[in-house]
Amino acid sequence: METIIKQDRIALKNLKVAQFASEETLCFTATVLFDGVAIAQARNDGRGGSTFLHALEGKAAQLTEARQFAKGLPAARFEGGITGQDDAPLIIDMTLDFLVDQLAETQHTDRKLRTAFTRDIGNKVLFIKNDRLLFLKGVKLKTIVDRPAYFKALRTRQSLPIIILAELPPAEAFALWKRYALGDHPS
Repeated sequence: METIIKQDRIALKNLKVAQFASEETLCFTATVLFDGVAIAQARNDGRGGSTFLHALEGKAAQLTEARQFAKGLPAARFEGGITGQDDAPLIIDMTLDFLVDQLAETQHTDRKLRTAFTRDIGNKVLFIKNDRLLFLKGVKLKTIVDRPAYFKALRTRQSLPIIILAELPPAEAFALWKRYALGDHPS
């Protein structure tokens, strides 16, 4: 388990991942933003080496400032150490290239989750019941013509209250699906 780094000054855009080339680390390229301004290109070859940052033309000073900002962030803490089962946590001092790695991993994982969610929400009637994510077998959401009537009938057949994800705003439905799909909810 890793400590999530909370900061909003450094971000990535145009992340391109070569999953097939990712061996030890994520193989990617991306544009690094600092306070919303593109300052560098990032690249990792996916073989366990460092992420390389190259300042965009005229942005060397901002890249230096971003490096200083990243150094001032708390160290990353990985419970379970190197093996994931060690008694002592692994602590890594924050650097800009390490932060960019973490942002790329998070953004890539989020994309994969969103793809899975989009597939699920479009094909299944998903609902939360008794603190579990469930779906109706053999029923495709896109084939239901009158959803409000269908959902009302579904609710009346339940002994416990349910939350139907298709009735929620997309961001809320995704957050709820993600929490339950990843087993990251209190039971």
